[in-house]
Amino acid sequence: MILGQLPGPIKAPLFWASGVLSAALLAWMNLSFAWPFAEVTGGRAMPDLDIESTGQGLLALKMMLESKPEAAALLRAMHLGPDLLLPATLGLFLVLLIRRAAPDASLYGRPAARLLPALLALPIAYVVVDYAENVVSLLLFPPSVPAPGNADLLAEAHAWLTRLKFAALVISGILALRLAFGPKPARDE
Repeated sequence: MILGQLPGPIKAPLFWASGVLSAALLAWMNLSFAWPFAEVTGGRAMPDLDIESTGQGLLALKMMLESKPEAAALLRAMHLGPDLLLPATLGLFLVLLIRRAAPDASLYGRPAARLLPALLALPIAYVVVDYAENVVSLLLFPPSVPAPGNADLLAEAHAWLTRLKFAALVISGILALRLAFGPKPARDE
């Protein structure tokens, strides 16, 4: 699939709507939540955007947020606002992109259409892991007050879920690009 073969918004409205909505939600999250959060916390990244975070670092952030309710409110509002929709819309966009590109593509010399169920597992995994990360974040950070033992487990889970989320998202994006612009299967003539 080349960009010239991409159907317009009239022929593929769900594809275009999910892509545009995902971009708008990402912009909303960054402009309205991530940047103000960094300003209020002295340059700290939102925990959902920090793939280098550790359980101990997240517990330290939790302690900081307990003393900075405006930062905690920004984090919670992000999860209950744009991050409530973003995983579903971005996952839908990636699924539709992979479905559209796979029939005309090949992977390792074989038609990619045969591998479609396995290929779609990555964006679906991204959606599941992103929502799991959001739930863990809501349970870990203020105004929630988990028991100390639970906070340790939630912090470690959050750190690993963030890494898994980004891994699934990046691999899905690379796969979609590979299918769209990579080699095409040989046609029998």
